Amino acid sequence: MTDTRRRLLVMLALAAACLLLYGPTIRYDFVNFDDPYYVTANPHVNAGLTAGGIHWAFATIDYDYWQPLSWLSLMLDCQVFGLHPAGHHAVNVVIHAVNAMLAFAVLLALTGAFWRSAAAAAIFALHPLRLESVAWIAERKDLLGGFFFLATLWCYLRYVKQPSRARYRLVLLAFALGLMSKPVGLTLPALLLLLDWWPLGRRAFAEKVPLFAMAAASAFITMLGTWRMGSANWGAAIPLGKRIANLLVSYVRYLELSAWPHDLAVLYPFRLNVPLWQASLAALLLAGITGAALWQARRRPLLIVGWLWFALVLLPAGGIAQKGRQGMADRFTYLPHIGLAISVVWGAAELLGRHRRIAAAAIVAAPCALAAATAYNLPVWRDSVTLFSRTVAVTGDNPVAQHFLAIALESRGRYLEALPHHAEAVRLEPSYFIAQYAYGVALERQGRLSEAVDHFRAALRWFPDYPDARAHLEADEKLLDLSKASGSKLKTER
Repeated sequence: MTDTRRRLLVMLALAAACLLLYGPTIRYDFVNFDDPYYVTANPHVNAGLTAGGIHWAFATIDYDYWQPLSWLSLMLDCQVFGLHPAGHHAVNVVIHAVNAMLAFAVLLALTGAFWRSAAAAAIFALHPLRLESVAWIAERKDLLGGFFFLATLWCYLRYVKQPSRARYRLVLLAFALGLMSKPVGLTLPALLLLLDWWPLGRRAFAEKVPLFAMAAASAFITMLGTWRMGSANWGAAIPLGKRIANLLVSYVRYLELSAWPHDLAVLYPFRLNVPLWQASLAALLLAGITGAALWQARRRPLLIVGWLWFALVLLPAGGIAQKGRQGMADRFTYLPHIGLAISVVWGAAELLGRHRRIAAAAIVAAPCALAAATAYNLPVWRDSVTLFSRTVAVTGDNPVAQHFLAIALESRGRYLEALPHHAEAVRLEPSYFIAQYAYGVALERQGRLSEAVDHFRAALRWFPDYPDARAHLEADEKLLDLSKASGSKLKTER
């Protein structure tokens, strides 16, 4: 069999595995977490491809990122499929399948190791931590950002092999398109410098300057967008020491979930009170892994390259500049996991040495085990009730998950069942003004106006510029006043 045919067969096998494994998502619904903002309740997107929508996609930064390509992709979905989630899910699966093939192509071009590259690409493609990026329609930006990240690497390797202005422009173009999808590639210029050290064996910092400039511009726009949207406000109040402690523990937790993917959730609460011993132990473990990889750098350079790929690409989402309420997220590992897979596969191959049969069995067994775990966890994403019931069950005190579970239950008309979850959300976090407002509406629906008023007031206490809460508060206060007046008049007449 020729090398070209072998490559093609492996790439087709990776794509087929992704389509078969994640294909059941076409029967799943939208979820009520971000999908409304990105698709179902976003008039710019669900109207399809329109001149106004295209202008909005390039002009807006108020959804955390400047991500015009992701918006255009979702608009195209709505143009073709409308608001039927099957088509949106199918596109996500196809993009991930393409990314799996591209990951294999990049690793093979980078290392020349055929079966190791295939195993690393399979681990990346089939790992349960991919579920969030693939099964969640709102994470189209993750998949597109990943595609252009890998495309940039591929173009860069071709440029290094045969430098030319045209090939360098392709590197810049692919990187720019990635930043226009989601700024997951902010650290890609630094990663290219690492790859220059090994395996490319070159020094070329000057050619990275435009890439660093583009990354800095994207980071500035992202910061501006998160502040305008308000998603950074919650995290800005967290002391830097607590953010660093959460980051250290999260890195170790990512390693744990990579080896043993259990108790996965769509939102892990931020760790506000990490004990000093835990943060210290995490720091020592990470330093130990880095030191061991550096010690082996000359003999086994891919160990340190893979580890630094993982640590470097994961860093922007680590929480030093905290955005949102999550302490960590499975989706953040989408591209970092490729580096971790490199370290694991090449490290295992070195350990096994001459035991080729054991190595071959491991190459087959590891992706199969991960695929089985993914298939087991996949149904959690079929709808919002299932997703947030699972999240509440595995994450403990999680006010955001309680709130979204209550909203999901109400969408099915299960209003009484939703009330305890509303109550738990505001008990866990009284300053969570969105949950206070939602609980007020739920109580209002039950005719418990005096209790509803208390929660609308609480929402306004924490967020005075909340027009919906103020409107409900004023309406309910009028009704209560009329009720009191009617009662007093009736007593007088009697």
